[in-house]
Parts: sequence; structure tokens; C-alpha cells
Amino acid sequence: MQFLNFTIIKLSILLILGIITGFYIDLPSILLFIFLGLLFLIFCISFFRARRKLFDDAFFGICTWSLIFSLGMATAYLHQPKNQPQHYINLQTAEADVMQVRVIESLKPNLYNQPYIAEAERIFSDKNSIAVTGKILLNISKDSISSNIKPGMKLLVPSKLRNIAEPLNPYRFNYREFMQKQKVEKQLQLSKVEIQILPHTEKKLFTHFSNFREQLVQNLSEAKFNKNELAIMQALLLGQRQDISKEIYDEYAAAGAIHILAVSGLHVGIILLILNWLFAPLNYLKNGLVLKTFILIFLMWSFAMLAGLSPSVVRAVTMFSFIAIGMQMRRKTSVLNSLFISLFILLLVNPYFIFQVGFQLSYLAVFAIVTIQPKLFKLWQPKFKITKYFWGLLTVSIAAQIGVLPLSLFYFHQFPGLFFLSNLVVLPVLGIILGLGILVILLALLKLLPDILAKTYGNLIGLMNHFIGWVAGKEDFVFTDIHFNIWQNLSAYLLIFIFILLIYQKSFRNLIFFLCGVLIFQSSMLYSKMQNSTSESIVFHKPRKTMIGLKKNNQFTIYHNLENQMEAEIRLKDYKTGRNIHKIEEKPIPDILNNSKASILIVDSSAVYKLSHFNPDIVLLRNSPKVNLERLIRNLNPKLIIADGSNYHSYVTRWAETARKQKARFHHTGKNGAFRISTEP
Repeated sequence: MQFLNFTIIKLSILLILGIITGFYIDLPSILLFIFLGLLFLIFCISFFRARRKLFDDAFFGICTWSLIFSLGMATAYLHQPKNQPQHYINLQTAEADVMQVRVIESLKPNLYNQPYIAEAERIFSDKNSIAVTGKILLNISKDSISSNIKPGMKLLVPSKLRNIAEPLNPYRFNYREFMQKQKVEKQLQLSKVEIQILPHTEKKLFTHFSNFREQLVQNLSEAKFNKNELAIMQALLLGQRQDISKEIYDEYAAAGAIHILAVSGLHVGIILLILNWLFAPLNYLKNGLVLKTFILIFLMWSFAMLAGLSPSVVRAVTMFSFIAIGMQMRRKTSVLNSLFISLFILLLVNPYFIFQVGFQLSYLAVFAIVTIQPKLFKLWQPKFKITKYFWGLLTVSIAAQIGVLPLSLFYFHQFPGLFFLSNLVVLPVLGIILGLGILVILLALLKLLPDILAKTYGNLIGLMNHFIGWVAGKEDFVFTDIHFNIWQNLSAYLLIFIFILLIYQKSFRNLIFFLCGVLIFQSSMLYSKMQNSTSESIVFHKPRKTMIGLKKNNQFTIYHNLENQMEAEIRLKDYKTGRNIHKIEEKPIPDILNNSKASILIVDSSAVYKLSHFNPDIVLLRNSPKVNLERLIRNLNPKLIIADGSNYHSYVTRWAETARKQKARFHHTGKNGAFRISTEP
């Protein structure tokens, strides 16, 4: 397979490995950079030595790979907040009272707060002020917002930074970890009275683009679009997904078309294809290919500015700028090379991209399309152009799905069986929607948008929504709650990569590699099955309710007092997927639970616990029992006391203090998270 010999691909792979190593291995900075300097010196020596040799020099190759790997480690080190002296987490002092921040981005609001991403600029105390850097999650209570806070505004806020909350139940989405991978370390929870808006607004380029985008949204809101149509328009053309309803979002996910709701690689790729077709006549001019390439790149970056220069758009346009260069060279290998050049540059600029789901999905999808789609397309050669067109769309959809399937299963735990049907209809329509949408936006900006054009465009989006809803309604073809862990994910990609090797270079060696890949993937499946066969008891955290689970082999029993249907309980759904549980049995909450490791006494609001000749290992307090905990500890002498989310906070605070005085272990699920007990013999 010829493209694997390209140096940039090898360099990109070594850089990725170095970045991952740099994030997970904490090396002393002096040692790391001394080592990097020595490697660079040795690399220079090996380079001049290799120039004098007639044949390839292995020493030069080893030095190059080592240098790139170390460069990846150093890049990861420099970008981590804990290694930046001016970052606010390294300069927090007890005397700090006020912090000056600059709003960068407005996030999707939740039930209680309007969140923003802000950049810290200064910390003020009674003695002095310190210049700082670093992103902060700014949560402003909805009921306290009177003025419209926009990107670019500078605020004075109390310096009461807190950690972003981690999930209290296993296998839930970890928002703290997600934000840390966006370089956001802390959060502020504020009300209107705690915020002072400074008169000076930062006039940065990003601020101008953000305000321009808000003006576009305001102008579009004045046109005759219904709520769902306007929400989809903003998502497709301006990168604004805040107004998309949960029902519409879930329908797109179930239909396998969720990728079109985020302005990223798909949209920029379609725009590139449209522009490449429009400017095809330039191919016949002298130096026309060069001029065409510059025009394509300029217009793609113009679209990125129109979409607000969000990170996903910047990634996609950077990637497709290099791909545009490769396309004009008229070599598929140049497209693949351009893909890895953009990957290399983006990771050097921001190594945190490697953790972003959109970044991973975009590059894997394009890689699969470039490598797998040509082979799929050759399996059948249709005679008619229309048949050939839709066959091409189908092969592109299948190739992209192969590239992103393991990641989709790992992150989202679902597979839309009718993805090919959605893409066969949506992809051609999306090109029309994007092309016509840019015209609609320009006319709306000039306030010259005709009602007939607005109505036609709205109907087109409405038809697409209706079709997506119809596909999503075929629930038998939507496979959800699929367990897929990190080892299954990595082994699946290893198998796909070796399969690509095999179809391009059919040899006995590659066949052996492929069989080994199958064996590794099967081993990961077996390991997952063994891991999930372990038994445990768990006390979930659920506000105002009690949920106790008992997993034994493949059987799971849930004891609860939920009022709604158990299937709707997201905590249980995530646990079921994470532990690969297929069947759940419901039972009322008992007074005593026993397993091979511990006996659990459950004390409810009746406060009855005096049982003769029974000393439980664990006491679970639920529904705020009026119990004298000091007496309970003295009589039963339990190893652990657990208070779940059904108790009043005042009770829990009093119990925690009593347990501390009695030197008894105390676990509050609202603070420490769900309590899990392994019951393996």
C-alpha cells in the first residue's frame, strides 16, 4: 500500500503517540527539555551524516522518529494548565477577592444556568493584582440575567473558583473531564448582583465574528421560519445548536444523520465539492489550478468566518484546505498526504484536539472514504449516470460509517441501521441546503430576503426534518445501549487498518496480520465479557429517591421506590450499558440485603433497626429517619454508614459530624458518589 510509505503519515503517528504519552506521563520539565535538546542535536548530526551516504541511513530514521515523539511529549507538556506558570490554578491565593474575565463563547443553556466560557485576565486582592491566563466555565443563574452578556465583554466577578462537578453515578457522562479537555479547569456559579460589566469590550477578531453571527441570527429570526426550521438553519449554516429541541436532536441521532447538525468536515467537504465544480473552467487557464486553489481556500475560510470560527469549523477548514491542494494535484495519495499534514499542524498548535470527538470522527471518516470507498465503488460499475451517482453516495456513506463505527459505539453506544437510507437522501439535499442557505443568509443580512424564497427554503428544511423523523420512527432498525469499551474500540480500529492493508496489498503476510487482528478483536470481546461477569452491589445516588442494585453474574436486580418507569431512569440506563446488562428485575426495597461480602441493614423513615443477634456490616439510611446515630453505632457497630440522596441535607450534615466523632466510616452519595461493593468470592 503505497501511501503508507509517506513520511508525513509516519511523522503524524509518532507525534500522536508522543502527545498521548505527554498527557499521561508526568515528567520533570528540565529532564524533558534537556532530552529534547540532545535529541535535536543528535538529529542534526545524523542529518548531515545521512547526506553523505548513498543509501538510506537507519540511524537518521531512528533519530527523526525519536525527535518527533519527544516533540509530541513537549507539546502536550507546554499546553497543560498545570505547567503554565501564569495559569490561575497556579496563582490562586487566599487573599484573592475579585477576578477580571473576558467572555469568549456562549454555551447552550440548561434548566438553571446560562453558561459561558471566559478567559481569566487578572486576579485582584487588597495588596496587588496579578495577570493570569486560563479558561473558566461561567454559570450565570437564568433568573438573575437582565443584561445580554456577549463574547468580548469584560466582567469583574468574585474569585470563588470551584471544581466542576464529577458524575455521582458510574458510567455517566463526565462533564468535568470533558471541560478539562477543552482546557477549562474551574467554574464560577454567579448571580446578576455578583457581576460588574466593564465598559471596555475586547475588539478582537473573534468578537467581531461572534457579534456578526448574532446579527445574522437576529435577521433570520425576523423571516417567516418556524422554530424547528430556524434551529436547523442556525445549526447547518452558523454553527449554533442551542435552539435545537431534544426531540429533533434525538431523531437525527436515531436516523444516523446527527453529523449534519454540527458545522464540520461534512459541510466543508460538500462546499469544497460545490466550489470545485463551479470553478472547474479555471483548469483550462494557464496557472489556473494555482488560482483555483487560492480561491477555494479563501472561500472556505470565508464560510468558516460566517459560521463563527468555532473549533470544529477551524479544524475542518484547515483539513480541507490541504485536501484542496491535494485535489488540484489530481492524486488520491496527495489528498491522503494533505489530510495528515493538516493533522500534524493542528496537533502542534493544540494537542488537546486529539481528545475531541469531532476531531477524531472527522479524520477517521475522511481517511476511510479516501482508502475504502474507491475499492467499494469498483465492486459494481453501473451503466447509467444516475445509478452511478447514487452508488457513489452509498459507497461513501458505507466507507465513512466503517471509519467512525467503533468510535460511535464507544462514545454513543448506538448504531442507526438505516444510516445509508438517511445519507442517500440527506447528502444530496444538504448540498442544496448549504448552497441556497448562504444566499438566504446574505439576503437576510441585507434585509432583502423575499418571502417566497424564505418559505421555499423553510419548506425544504421541513421536508428534511419530516424524512429524518420518519426514518427515526423505524425503531426496530435503531440499535441502542450497545456495550463497547476502549479495548474493543482500539482492537476494532487495528482490525480495520489491517483490512485496508490487505485489500490494497494481497499477500500471505498481510493475511496473517489480518487473522491476528481478528484474534485480538475476539480477545477484547472475551475480556469485556469476563470483566462484566463480575458481581457487585451498588447504592446509586438519586435525589429524593432510593436505588439499590445487585448484580450477580448476568442477572441484575434493582430495589427502588421510583415513581416513573424504570426504563426512563438515565442512571440505570448508563449502568446497564456500561456493565452490558440485558435483563433487569425490579423489587421493592427490603429491610436487609445480604451478599457474599457484606450484610446491609436499610433504615428508612420508620427508624426501626433493633434486631436481635444481627450486626450488619453496612447501614444504609434512607428517607431521613429520625434516628440517634450515636446510639445506632454503639449498638450495631457497623463498618460503614451510607446516606443516599433521599435524605435531607441537614440530616446528612448532622450524621456526618456524629460519625466523625464516633470514628465511624460515613459515605454520602450526594458528595462521594454511588457506593459500589464488589461481591466476588
